Order: sequence, then C-alpha cells, then structure tokens
Amino acid sequence: MDRPGVLAERHGYDRRVPREPIVHPGWCVNLVEAARILPEERVLVVVDEPLVEEGAQLADTLRTARAEPRLELWAAPERPMAQAPPTVLDAARDSAVCLFLAEEPLGEEAGARAELGDTMLEVGGREIYLGRVNGELLRGELSEPAPDLAEPAAALLAQLEGCKTVRIRGRAGTDLTLRVAGRPWLTDAAPLEPGDFANFPGGEIYVAPHRDGADGVLVADLTVPYTVDGLVDEPVTLRFEAGRVVSIDGGRAADLLRELVDSAGTGADVVAELGLGLNPAVRPRGHVMLDEKAARTAHVAIGRNTGSYGGDNESSIHVDMIFSEPELEADGRSVRLP
Repeated sequence: MDRPGVLAERHGYDRRVPREPIVHPGWCVNLVEAARILPEERVLVVVDEPLVEEGAQLADTLRTARAEPRLELWAAPERPMAQAPPTVLDAARDSAVCLFLAEEPLGEEAGARAELGDTMLEVGGREIYLGRVNGELLRGELSEPAPDLAEPAAALLAQLEGCKTVRIRGRAGTDLTLRVAGRPWLTDAAPLEPGDFANFPGGEIYVAPHRDGADGVLVADLTVPYTVDGLVDEPVTLRFEAGRVVSIDGGRAADLLRELVDSAGTGADVVAELGLGLNPAVRPRGHVMLDEKAARTAHVAIGRNTGSYGGDNESSIHVDMIFSEPELEADGRSVRLP
C-alpha cells in the first residue's frame, strides 16, 4: 500500500511549488511515524541479506523525511554471531534512531541484537525492531494504519503499578505465579522517546520478573519461535521452580525448544518476561512478532532480560512463548484486560 504526499504534508514541504506526488510504501511511512523521525536526525537502518531492497526503500523514505539515513547489513562470515558487526555498532554510536529489520533472525543471536540495542540505549537513542518479516508482510499487513493503543496501555499499567506478585492463567492450562516487586512495567504502545526500544507493530505491556520468581506451569498453545513454522504442532508445557525451567514437554516444538535451551548455556532456562497483548488488529498465526501483540494473548519468555527489559539475567537467547485467553491477578486482585 502506497501513501502519496503523507511525508510532504507532515514535514511542511512548500506546496506552492509544483512537484510530482511523493509516494512511499505504507510500511516505510508507518516506521518513520512510529519512530517519530525528525528532520536532520541520523537514522541507522539495519537489515539482513533478504531485506536489502526493503532497506534501500526505507532509506529513501527517510531522505524524503529530511533525515540522514545510513544503511548497514546484519551479516558476518560465520553465523550465528556472538557480537554485533563492528560497523553496525560504530553507526549506532553516531545515530539517534535505529530501525532494524530481519527476515531470518537466529535465536542464538539474541545477545548480538541486544548489544546493538544497548549501544543505542547508551547514547540516548531509540530503536524499533522488526523480526521475521518479509517483503510480502511489509507490503501487506504492516502497511495498514496502526491503531493507537496508548490509552488502553496506560489504563492497564495503572492497574499494575506497584504490585509485587502476579498470577497468570490461560485457557490451555497455564497457571504461573511471578514475583515482580520493584520491576518496572513497560509498554511499546506509548510514543517512542529517547532511550526507548519497541517492536513494530506495537501493542503490549511487559515486565521482567525476578530470576528466582517464577513457579508453576506455562502451556504455550499458540507460538514458540525458533522451533516449528507457524503455530505449535501441539501445546508446549514448561514447568518452573524458583524461576528456572525444570521440564519441557510436548511435540516437535517442545523438542526443538529443549535443544535450543540446552545449547544456549547459562541463563537460557531462566524466566525473562511476562507480556500481555493489546492489539485488536492482529490475530495469532504463528508469527511471534505479531502474535505477542495480539489482544487476548499473553507470553512468557526465558533467557535474556537485561537492558531495555529492566531485568538482570544474561543469556544468548530470548524466547517468547505465547498462549491464549489470559487471566491475570495482581497481589490477589483480578486485573481487567482490554
């Protein structure tokens, strides 16, 4: 979907001068607006090899917005990479904004992606990450206007402010108690500010539980990334004791998740995040970056939760596991979900 003239109007181009209509892909315009790009800002665009053409399109849109884009490739002679490419980090230190698009992100590169995010954070920059996206998805659903979810996110955050313990249950059998005292509840549905990190599309609130603060069972009946394509072949059941995963059961997705956790080493089996989806325009379909935003879903992650998550567990992975129809209690009282 293309939008002629949107950027011209938004950035105050002189409309008295005859010119051809400015036409850019809708997803590019959405990203420029979501990141709140300002004229003359330096913007780092990072893409993996399948999205080089889309990266060039985004850079062109940024130039029209009077920003100063720099396009860098997320690539290395050997994958998975333990650290972000030096050229990418150098560019991040000199940028106000990073827009990172990856069609084929590797689970084992979560630490390298986090290094880029931490670098942006250190310089007071802001970052938007799009993972597991391709040209078709960008030109289709991600080119549609995004709903404004700032108000429902703020209302939910107000219900959870200052709580010490939450209990999350789900239709498929999730019943998990999480200790979150002192940890900030965050959202990617509010306007992006310096030092912020967000996914696109946005639409969740989230918190980093304490590393020893998870007990009970998680049943992911929708999506577990880095395992099977699409929705899980059968629900994946994880049991937590004192913050750590003590068993992973299910079908093929469970087997692949177990292998990933075993190979990732220290910190990979530790609870990392609780997130609640708010976006009514998204439906679960086995795409983690979309499914975790969908209304009436929740997700629990294991692995890394330092940096923008507000936690203190380091790991080379961060794996979100998504389940349907959550019910939430905070310090024993029921929380109304949008």
